[in-house]
Amino acid sequence: MSDEEKQKIKDFVDACNDMIEGRFILSDTKVSNILKCVVKSEIIYGLYSACVKNFKFSAVLQECSASNPNNTGHFVMPKDPESVVAFVTCLLLEVDKQSINLQKFVSENFYNVDGYNISYNNFALTVLVPYRDAVLEMLNMNEQGEENESKENVEQLNFIPEPEETPEADNNTKLLFANLLMSINELQTAINEDVKIKFSEKEELLIVLRALAKAVKLEELLIINALLVPLEHVVPKHKKLKPIYDNIKIHIADIYY
Repeated sequence: MSDEEKQKIKDFVDACNDMIEGRFILSDTKVSNILKCVVKSEIIYGLYSACVKNFKFSAVLQECSASNPNNTGHFVMPKDPESVVAFVTCLLLEVDKQSINLQKFVSENFYNVDGYNISYNNFALTVLVPYRDAVLEMLNMNEQGEENESKENVEQLNFIPEPEETPEADNNTKLLFANLLMSINELQTAINEDVKIKFSEKEELLIVLRALAKAVKLEELLIINALLVPLEHVVPKHKKLKPIYDNIKIHIADIYY
């Protein structure tokens, strides 16, 4: 690993610690700083891309939330580090694009009678600390951006894809494409689970979505738009699928604008 990449990982840790040790003031800026560190580092971005594959953020959010009857009023984080990385990165993305209001999220899931600062501290310890530690654990590194002494290091990095020889998109565009891919995965899962869709129709939709996911990974907007045509004639007819599909179109519009 290059010294430059090690520094980028240290920058990510510093950004996480800045938000962990801070308060709600300027939290939007701190969220943005963490996400910028994610996309600047090829290794962390590759880690996130691998972890988010087939990950259903909305479903996991419902499972984790304090309002879930199974959680007895507490927010319960995912257990495995892969899910922690996927979940918190997606959560920060939703906060960054203002789909989730951070203050409301903290108040609903980490409320403390002693005030909002204590609630925020509970959020930081429950969500941000495990997130930082999960990234470091999966990369087998410490907070200084140095590799731990371990023979398992190479094996742990095997899931991180080699960077492709394609023109590098700007950081914001990378995040938008990652968010689009997450919504496509969510739509694939929803189609698989919808018993009202005929098998033949389901098969055709999934073929198109697999092609769409590949086009997103290649960042080929022309192909992405072409693949929306067959989806446009079928998906909106299914009420359960339409909101997810509408979200996909919003993500594509965000990439253009």
